[in-house]
Amino acid sequence: MNYPLKFLFAVHNHQPVGNFPFVFAKAFRDCYLPFFRLLRKHPGVKLTVHFSGPLWEYMQEKEPECLSLISELVDRRQTELLSGGFYEPILSVIPEEDRQGQIAMMNRFIEERFHVRPRGIWLTERVWEPSLPKTLAQAGIEYTLLDEEHFHYAGIADIHKYYITEDQGFPLKIFPVDKKLRYLIPFRTLDEIRSYLEEIRATDGLAILGDDGEKFGMWPGTKKWVYDEKWLENFFHFLETESGIQTLTYSEVLDSQTPGGRVYLPPASYEEMMDWVLEPEAAEVFLKLKEQAPAGARRFLRGGFFREFFLKYPESQHLHKRMLLVSRQVRDLKNPEAKKELYKSQGNDPFWHGVFGGLYLPHLREAAYSHLLQAEKMTPAENRWKGLDYDADGREELFWRGETFGFLLKPSVGGSIIEIDYYPQDRNLTDVLSRRRETYHQPKAHETGEGKSIHELVKKLPSGAERLLRYDWHPRYSSLDHFLDSATTLENFRDIRYGEQGDFVDQPYDWTMEGGKIRLLRSGHVWVGNERISVAVEKVIAPSPDEIHVLYSIHNFSDKTVSLFFGSEWNFYQIPEEIGIEESRAGLCRGRVSFEFSGADGLWHFPLQTLSQSEKGYDIIHQGFCLLPFWKIAISSGKKFLANIYLRENHGA
Repeated sequence: MNYPLKFLFAVHNHQPVGNFPFVFAKAFRDCYLPFFRLLRKHPGVKLTVHFSGPLWEYMQEKEPECLSLISELVDRRQTELLSGGFYEPILSVIPEEDRQGQIAMMNRFIEERFHVRPRGIWLTERVWEPSLPKTLAQAGIEYTLLDEEHFHYAGIADIHKYYITEDQGFPLKIFPVDKKLRYLIPFRTLDEIRSYLEEIRATDGLAILGDDGEKFGMWPGTKKWVYDEKWLENFFHFLETESGIQTLTYSEVLDSQTPGGRVYLPPASYEEMMDWVLEPEAAEVFLKLKEQAPAGARRFLRGGFFREFFLKYPESQHLHKRMLLVSRQVRDLKNPEAKKELYKSQGNDPFWHGVFGGLYLPHLREAAYSHLLQAEKMTPAENRWKGLDYDADGREELFWRGETFGFLLKPSVGGSIIEIDYYPQDRNLTDVLSRRRETYHQPKAHETGEGKSIHELVKKLPSGAERLLRYDWHPRYSSLDHFLDSATTLENFRDIRYGEQGDFVDQPYDWTMEGGKIRLLRSGHVWVGNERISVAVEKVIAPSPDEIHVLYSIHNFSDKTVSLFFGSEWNFYQIPEEIGIEESRAGLCRGRVSFEFSGADGLWHFPLQTLSQSEKGYDIIHQGFCLLPFWKIAISSGKKFLANIYLRENHGA
């Protein structure tokens, strides 16, 4: 065959907002810099490149060599740059105005720094929804890359050409990324890659690759394989010298070929993402279905949908809906700094979890909340309670925001406090992740090896993992009201090996607003021995400029004296160095904030740890602390017991 194979090679490089500086430094040292140094030596290899905004910002400040290399590659038309949402949001789950703002921010950066206007966009995590063509076309974008799976779900078998779609008449060209190429490069030998490329050339099709740049040095084992053993240098030499291969940028193909046809793609992401979003039980069923389904039926098996992460993880749902609330608050401000802080909070990583994804990483969630609160601080504080169904669940939540603290109450779930914001440090003090079952908590047989994709590696649970495989039955909110069996111990409570005697923890409370106070009330029951006793819990929540006061009243509506073991659960995101525990109080934020309670019989406290997976293996991650002041009380018939809890700022600490 005398025609060349057209090979389209795109790399996507990203580090999230809030990631540790040493990770950024390592990424440039071990991955990005050696990659582009090698590319510069092979002018016959063309590449399409995407860097997320956090990397561009870091590059400007810390990595001038890399910035200079990319400028040179762009100037000599060896490299095409892709746009994207600047801080790497999932575009389909942020408001349209923010989509346009994030893309415009990236376009402006590329135009001002490199004097070219991007024509294509890297779609974060390849999360596609059918309304995106209009968004992208109105942002001046001509094309994007999606996984081949998107096309298979639409019944498209030929993934070696590009297609066109539209929404409301707004067109968008789409390139299908070849999954086999993703798994071959850089994990297999050049002979294997050459053989597959010959197969594509025999069809007169395009070889289309777009994948994470971190696989060239950052993924486990790849630095040695890609650079020390010269895989990448040999690959570039192969592309440059092989007579039957021509590397092109994506725009060059747009300008020289017409689309292969029209497509309408269903909502999707890459195949692994659509597995990760499933609950463990559903994932097991889905895996069996995929194994048993005949080849022609696979297009009808699509797994989950990215937005289901908001159902799977209440913490993701809450962060997302808080982001939408702040977006509405800053929308009408003529304040570009507020919008920039909002955009930083919209980065995708804290919203999901799989092999990648940062939901389990507290420092990424903390960064998202920090930028969110900085944006919110640029809007006026009202110092009053406001009712609003912020999470669109059909039930009203209650907000109070002052200069020092902000509070969000959810009466429908235990009359709980689901967010406490401490504005002097721009911190959500209650950003705690619950312990939950994950599919990988029951892994397959152990297998390791260099030169394999992350998705092919099977990891072994670490020693002692069984102590972490205890799962919470409710979100780790605060001011949750427990009635415990008298024999319950701290260890029982910590390990979820106790019987809840009341029906208060996750049940709805009625509420009324009285001046600056919220009165929450639930008339429920507590099991005392074999008897079901009528009990009501009332809590009055009263914020002031530098504290919140929670007054508990526990009413005994039975006709006898009852003995109760009552505890109020509070969960705080604090690292061990920030928290100090005393007999009747706990110091938070290195003493800046005090958590106090009166007359308690004790305080149980323990760290919350999760077991999660990452590209390197399994991680044991500190998610915060659970604090449970408790009272062992006897209440006469018709009487009530009172207890006070305070959270206050310590001035001068």
